Amino acid sequence: MSKYRIVDSDCHILEPPDIWTNWLPKTFQDKAPKLVKDSQGGDAWLTAVGGEPDPIGLVATPGLPFDQFRWLGVTYEETRTGCYNGAERLKDMDIDGVSAEFLYAPQRTMSHFLGDEDPDFVLAGVDAYNNFLFDEFCAPDPTRLIGLAQIPSLGIDAAIDGLRKAKARGARGVVISNWPSGGESPSTDDDPFWAAAVDEGMPVSVHINIISRDSRMKGRVAASKASNALYGGSSAAANAKAVGGMSHVFAMAAGNIAAMIFTGVYERFPELHISWIEIGAGWLPHFLEALDDKYWRNRSWGQLPIVENPSFYWRRNNSCTFITDRSGIDLRHRVGVENMMWSSDYPHHGNDWPYSRKVIEDTMANIPTEERDLIVGGNAARIWHLDD
Repeated sequence: MSKYRIVDSDCHILEPPDIWTNWLPKTFQDKAPKLVKDSQGGDAWLTAVGGEPDPIGLVATPGLPFDQFRWLGVTYEETRTGCYNGAERLKDMDIDGVSAEFLYAPQRTMSHFLGDEDPDFVLAGVDAYNNFLFDEFCAPDPTRLIGLAQIPSLGIDAAIDGLRKAKARGARGVVISNWPSGGESPSTDDDPFWAAAVDEGMPVSVHINIISRDSRMKGRVAASKASNALYGGSSAAANAKAVGGMSHVFAMAAGNIAAMIFTGVYERFPELHISWIEIGAGWLPHFLEALDDKYWRNRSWGQLPIVENPSFYWRRNNSCTFITDRSGIDLRHRVGVENMMWSSDYPHHGNDWPYSRKVIEDTMANIPTEERDLIVGGNAARIWHLDD
């Protein structure tokens, strides 16, 4: 049995106020994300993504009662220091009974850099974040704070170089936010990256969705013309849209999972592992059933480059994380017990810190101990080779 009993497979970092002054080269400081005030006096990050500044409120206050959550008006003085400081995060993990966390970048940060027109700035920003992650945040205990290196959006050569550098610095895996070759969908142009991931023994994570650099640049133009009132907006319609949008993130992943399978990526690279983060699990049995049905009915004329049912490749080559998912637990054998990983999403407001052990007990007390051990820690330890 792994020594990692409870592994939180999807956690995040709130950018510390001085992250870019400390880690981004001086030549790029004028384009760095800027810490400003939101409309209610809280702290917010102004980025090139467009629209109004992005408040820190819902990604910085773990442990608050639900009726005290707010998007606007939250300052760094109110946040838990563990949101942005590795040594303090370890203390929060001890309170919560968590052995290790997998750490993903703030999405606003990555979108700011990955969608920029200047390739030098893209690389400088990604390098700055990765250096902060490994050399500052995870440094207090890299056996418990498991940083996953961000891959830049500059095409196949930069992606492979980023992966190999991540391996050399001791990263357990990498995160892609766009297809490695830069296209709008997976293609054989991505194959050298998958081959390098297999060669280096590096699992690859996708946090919810994949967006190309070109699409990010186009999105900035549209966002710059609209108010960013989606979260914490003054109208009930805006708030309803925001909350509703948080409720079906799995829909963003479905097409990418299907594309990876049907284009034969796992047939060509049987040792490749892709982990789909924060997509949930309860919806997957129906999805896999539908994929198998479409394959079976169309396998002849479609001339598809796969020889097994899609569900076979899901179970052999993929995994997912969930937060609260009783349906997924009930249907775990159809999802694949070894393909599921519990997470809290700390410090985002959907987490249950410091009651993760209670949540695990409430949702998994009635399943066999060996299955629960896999889902809450064993699978993550195996996939990312934590015990090696």
